Amino acid sequence: MKRIYFITILLFMSLSLFAQRPYFCITEGANLEYENYGQTGNTDSYVRMHIKNVDGSDGNYTITYVIHAYNPDQSPSFDPLEMTVSIRDGNMTAGFGSVNMMEITGDVPVIPSRLAVGQELSGGLMNITAMGLNFKSEILSHKVTGREELSTPAGTFKCYIVEMVTETRVLVEKSVTRTLTWYARGVGSVKSETYDDKGNITNSQLLIKIN
Repeated sequence: MKRIYFITILLFMSLSLFAQRPYFCITEGANLEYENYGQTGNTDSYVRMHIKNVDGSDGNYTITYVIHAYNPDQSPSFDPLEMTVSIRDGNMTAGFGSVNMMEITGDVPVIPSRLAVGQELSGGLMNITAMGLNFKSEILSHKVTGREELSTPAGTFKCYIVEMVTETRVLVEKSVTRTLTWYARGVGSVKSETYDDKGNITNSQLLIKIN
């Protein structure tokens, strides 16, 4: 279960890759370490993403990461995983080794290379296949809500805050979530917070180291 939990986090972190170059990191050799928190605000886990290889340009990339996952006490959760994310013509696939774990098609959200407060961003209906499950996620709202200079243990970053409201249907179940993500140029996600339809925070993430 722990492995599935980490894989789910990693796969959905990959949605932030749907950006032109300025708002995500494609620097070979870079390491980004995130601390993940649960509903109570306590640390759930740590994830370190090493960018092993980058091929492509102009929004079409194949990026290979080596993922290191850790428990709250910093002990390894399991052996490092190699994840490859391919972005081609607005569609994304993600896999571990030779196993394709995720595919996203349809109206995939895009973070453009230029942002401004109040800007409406792309939305629509995404079709997602992940770990044997097929489901749909409709982006009800996607916009830039603010700017903030955000300080974390990784440094101080000038960020745009992007809010995305989604309705996800899995079988007969439906859920609505609101996610706030702080994007920094050349880095990608520095911080994110996800809330349920009652306004309760369900999980959050913070960039704590980059080198």
